[in-house]
Amino acid sequence: MRTQRYCGMTAQLGTFLSGVFTIFTTNMFVVFEERHMGDPNCTIQIAEEVNLLNKVIICWSFKITFGMSMVTILISCLLLYSVRAQIYQGMVVYVIWIIFFEAVNSLLQTLTNTAGEGKMNPVEVRYLRWFGLISRVFMHGFWIFFVLKYAHIVYKKQMENKIASYNRPFSSYVELIPDQQTAAYCHKLSYPSEDYLD
Repeated sequence: MRTQRYCGMTAQLGTFLSGVFTIFTTNMFVVFEERHMGDPNCTIQIAEEVNLLNKVIICWSFKITFGMSMVTILISCLLLYSVRAQIYQGMVVYVIWIIFFEAVNSLLQTLTNTAGEGKMNPVEVRYLRWFGLISRVFMHGFWIFFVLKYAHIVYKKQMENKIASYNRPFSSYVELIPDQQTAAYCHKLSYPSEDYLD
């Protein structure tokens, strides 16, 4: 059976490249956002109309981003291992986490870009941050297609192997029945022993 290819890549290769892409982009994201989120005096620059919850989120934005980025790198390593070991659960965990990760990053970027009426970041930097976020989200959507496709292939293969393993004992039992019947029949037709003849 011919292996299906998408954009010149197999599902397995695309899933592997998805993990590599996430590791590299997450590192770049943390380095870039450290300058624009890591501000110890953020409470001074936040507008007064922003409520307390938003203040806390904005002041802790880089710590939240850094912690989630570390988890993302670990889950990406789990994805690479899952590709090698063919564990579809690890691929599903990766997809769920990436969706959650990008949703939280979108929220944090919205709050940190609008806080302080543009005093925190220049307009050019805000546009650059939005461009980076949107392009990363689209690329993650592209790679997630390969992850879901390969997870489905692995899941389907494992289910087929389980079904085959369930059917194998029954089929072997059925195959042994004629042999057992033949052995029992031959035992009935066995000739008397020499001691009996004597």
